[in-house]
Amino acid sequence: MSQNVYIGMTLKPWPILLDHYRDVKEYSAKWNLLGERFGLPLPRKLIAASTSQFEKFQLRWKNKRDIQHNGFYAYVGSKPYTPFQAPSTRIASKAIQQLLGNEKFETRKLAALTNFLHKFDFGGLLRLRFNVAISSDDFTNLQNGQQLQPKTALILKEALEEYELEEILGLIKYCESISKAPEFLLSLHPNVISLNHLRIHEETVSDVTIDSHVVSTLLRAGLIELENLETVRHTKSPSNYVDDIDISDVPLTGLAKRSSGEQCLFLLFLGIISSIEDDALICIDEPEISLHPQWQEKFVDILKDSFSGYQGCHFLIATHSPLIVSDISASNCCVYDMVNRKLIDARPHKERSADYQLATLFHNPGNNNEYLITQIIEVLDCVCKTENPPEEILATANWLLSFESQLEEHDKVRVLLGIMRSTLLAGGYL
Repeated sequence: MSQNVYIGMTLKPWPILLDHYRDVKEYSAKWNLLGERFGLPLPRKLIAASTSQFEKFQLRWKNKRDIQHNGFYAYVGSKPYTPFQAPSTRIASKAIQQLLGNEKFETRKLAALTNFLHKFDFGGLLRLRFNVAISSDDFTNLQNGQQLQPKTALILKEALEEYELEEILGLIKYCESISKAPEFLLSLHPNVISLNHLRIHEETVSDVTIDSHVVSTLLRAGLIELENLETVRHTKSPSNYVDDIDISDVPLTGLAKRSSGEQCLFLLFLGIISSIEDDALICIDEPEISLHPQWQEKFVDILKDSFSGYQGCHFLIATHSPLIVSDISASNCCVYDMVNRKLIDARPHKERSADYQLATLFHNPGNNNEYLITQIIEVLDCVCKTENPPEEILATANWLLSFESQLEEHDKVRVLLGIMRSTLLAGGYL
């Protein structure tokens, strides 16, 4: 595995990368020449991922000439905002759209995907249910050039940024078929992924063939949305009929039944796994949102395990979580201190307490910081036992005193700092 993880770095490089990728496409500039201009090799794929509703990633390129289906730029998040969809639904739709948009699946991608699903107790057989986002009346109005409902007008505005009107009109027949039979069976195996349209009754079968590429396009255009995702059991070989599917006695497997944290983590990783390639730059914004501390502690480990088969990938993670920082690897990882504006070695911070991370990296000790208390006791012990304390002890003392103004009057750390200050003054060390 050849990967690097950077924690806490600013996520501002992606607009520049998009612009230069456009230059490569429009002017046939060589990618390696652009890399030489920057002095570093440029990524071959840029993935922006977040479950926050306030992230500032770009949904897509606003130029139709730039669009490549699952091309250089992949977005995993809750945009575009619409009052008609919950954030989790938008993220789920985006993740499945990225997954189904792949023209081919490598063995390592499928292995990463199936392993990740098993971590969440999802098997290799998933049942997808979609909603058609536009009413049948508005489909008719759209074909006839008549006035549309506000929701449809908003969807159409977004879709026209990527697709021509003729393309959108051509997708209507698929939406009509999905409205009659909204469920699909997604089968994940070590060497292949397949999507089968599930029909409840034979009369719902039409001449329209809906494959994974069509579903991905419909999701990307906003014409359909993912309503639910469940693990299923099948009693026979997968076929086109729901009668062969047994979803009884499968507790808590529906995505909507999971905790908000599990949903966020599941959708985030599903989207990244579906999009990742070698030499990719993956920007992840605030992955700790809604995550239980137990999941925060495992986040980087899951990241490494899921993508161990990929080479040359760089992960930039913006986080406020000391638990995520504590989980960083001892190798190939750096931490960017945004207060002091410097990149520092991650190894001293691996598997240290949250209080340690708050004091040393976040420069905000919180209340009754236990790490600072132990440091103060060590300084006092050394000063009281030694006539000439080492310089590093006095340097630690000065660093500890820098927190004094940030603490409440009755905070235990502040009380001990007052004792330490008096002791140092009495000994002539301040």
